[in-house]
Amino acid sequence: MNRELSDIIAMVEAGQLDLILQAAQEIEEAWLRSWVLRDIAKAMAEAGQFDRALQAAQRIEYASDRSEAFTEVAIAMAKAGQTEEANQAFQFALQAAQKLEDAWGRSWTLREIAEATAKAGQFDLALQTAQKIEVAEFRSWALCDIAEAMAEAGQFDHAFQAAQKIEDAKDRSQALSGIAKALAEAGQFDLALQIAQKIENESAGSWALSDIARAMVEAGQFDRALQVAQKIESAWSRSWALTEVAAAMVKAGQTEEANQVFQLALQTAQKIEDAEYRSEAFAEVAIAMAEAGQIDRALQIAQKIEDTLERSYALEEIAAAMAKAGHFDRALQVAQKIESPWYRSYALAGVATAMAKVGQMERSNQVFQTALQAAQKIEDPLNRSYAFAEVAAVMAKAGQMEEANQAFQLALQTAQKIGNAKYHSYALNYTSKALAQVGQIDRAVEVAEMIDDPIERLQALAAIIAAKQKAGKGEAGKE
Repeated sequence: MNRELSDIIAMVEAGQLDLILQAAQEIEEAWLRSWVLRDIAKAMAEAGQFDRALQAAQRIEYASDRSEAFTEVAIAMAKAGQTEEANQAFQFALQAAQKLEDAWGRSWTLREIAEATAKAGQFDLALQTAQKIEVAEFRSWALCDIAEAMAEAGQFDHAFQAAQKIEDAKDRSQALSGIAKALAEAGQFDLALQIAQKIENESAGSWALSDIARAMVEAGQFDRALQVAQKIESAWSRSWALTEVAAAMVKAGQTEEANQVFQLALQTAQKIEDAEYRSEAFAEVAIAMAEAGQIDRALQIAQKIEDTLERSYALEEIAAAMAKAGHFDRALQVAQKIESPWYRSYALAGVATAMAKVGQMERSNQVFQTALQAAQKIEDPLNRSYAFAEVAAVMAKAGQMEEANQAFQLALQTAQKIGNAKYHSYALNYTSKALAQVGQIDRAVEVAEMIDDPIERLQALAAIIAAKQKAGKGEAGKE
């Protein structure tokens, strides 16, 4: 690119949108120029600059990017209540999509437009767009999205009619699952159950019943939720649903009943044949029990989890629950025993943060250093860089800026040693975003300018601009 990132950020802050467009036009590569103009159009639309957003979209050479830009502008217009203007922008998106020569690409783009128009409440246009899709798979996918959007808008009859038009059985099942969920969330449990019974795909049917049980729990209908959860065919989904019911019972003070349901969830998890899914289910039960204050039982369950990463994840969450309750010594013991260095570093950082919140700054700093030592043991340099940046951001949010800066430096040093160009850019992007999130904008820009990959560099730029705008709104709110 012919402009530095810092120059473009300055243009955004000054509202110099014409100059931003000019800078984009200076990009030599046509594909990248289209990509940038698409994102500029989206940013302008989100800022309410609809006329300029449309101007930016019209300058895009690649039809797919131009269609996507017009779609994003239309969505923003619809949210702002400019229905007529949004419809016109959607028409521009459709015109651009129709110019795509490849049937697959044209169908994919039309699917995206159909989904967007449905979410904007333009259901007639969404259905018309779906009918233009040539690839049957994408047409079914679009109709599924439309049916779910209709259901979320309370148009249950129309949603069911749209679902019936779906050719693919799996997509049709997914649509019906979405309708059942929307009905349940609207309190229409009997109708939701009737729809769930029509679902052909076992997985979608299990998710539908899980969503219905969850809605019943939120409505305080624990007994009925339990009955529905026990009807779920998939042992994995049934275990998750039972865990949610039990957790809700604890919050409602029904501790004895919750323990019985937790036991049901464990028994169900034990029946899961796939070891990975079985480990996930046990981890969720352990975490829910820890959050319910049943730490000893949670630890017993976590230790039995077969998969190392799932076991580490569960122990990290249990340590967090202990720290939240002020049990720092025990939380520290659990965190230090976690096998995965990634989860161990994150768990230790969480304990350190909890200590800082109650004023134990010296001890907090010591634990943060231990977290960095754990991160140092991560073998993969990309993940090691991620972990350093993650811990650094947590340190900064805890008010330990000097130590955070040192940790960010470790992230950068690790990133710079990565030989793979793609992963090198990933690591720098991650660190740049982390710096921006904690308010270190200038340093974030410096890191972003080190990124070789143009897309990763632009993503870092977008994150920096968003962080600056968020910080600006925060300051304005204090005045």
